[in-house]
Amino acid sequence: MSVCEERAARNEALFREVNEQVRAVSGEFGEDASSVGFVCECSDDGCIEQLQVPLRVYETVRADSRRFLIAPGHESAVEHVVDRHGAYLVVEKKGVAGRIAAQTDPRS
Repeated sequence: MSVCEERAARNEALFREVNEQVRAVSGEFGEDASSVGFVCECSDDGCIEQLQVPLRVYETVRADSRRFLIAPGHESAVEHVVDRHGAYLVVEKKGVAGRIAAQTDPRS
């Protein structure tokens, strides 16, 4: 894995941490059944896309530390799409990016 790929994987992990905070705040307001505006967890550190995702889907994605939510068209070479929804994709990191994702998972 190149330095750029490692940096990209760490950017994705940072966006995941932001979304964990979004999830925590949304739970405090009792929004368990609704969709929440999460940030795209792609590797582009300048990305500002927001994804409306049902909390149950978010929790399903978070159950696997190698999976992330991204906007369509934001895929990279270090992941593959495992689920497609209209406004967002679920991707799974592979190789070194997958190991970094597992190591940096705030839920582990």
